[in-house]
Amino acid sequence: MQLWATQTASLGIVTLDGAGRILYRSDADANNPPTSRCTGECAQRWVPLAVPEGQEPELLGVDAARVGTVRRDDGTLQLTLAGWPLYTVAGDQGAHDDTGANGADGTWFAVTPTGEKAAP
Repeated sequence: MQLWATQTASLGIVTLDGAGRILYRSDADANNPPTSRCTGECAQRWVPLAVPEGQEPELLGVDAARVGTVRRDDGTLQLTLAGWPLYTVAGDQGAHDDTGANGADGTWFAVTPTGEKAAP
């Protein structure tokens, strides 16, 4: 599992996973305490970024102090950034050459390495 800070042409600096997929956060979630409200059908489109128990992600340009986990209802651990649960969007092939799903449903936003929303 990897988290990379990467400069993109359309979104500025965002966080990607090791496969080059843009990572997202949802305004429906909470960051204090970290809470994921995306379950069921939602989690099929917005795939929680799971991490095996005890595994630390490799980081490049992301502050380790901002990275954590939240236990999901199904028992898996989901990575968080500044408390925000992280997701990929189903079908993302890792091209990150456009804005991806940033701003989808007015709720989903690409996440910066500090946990903020990426610029539209």
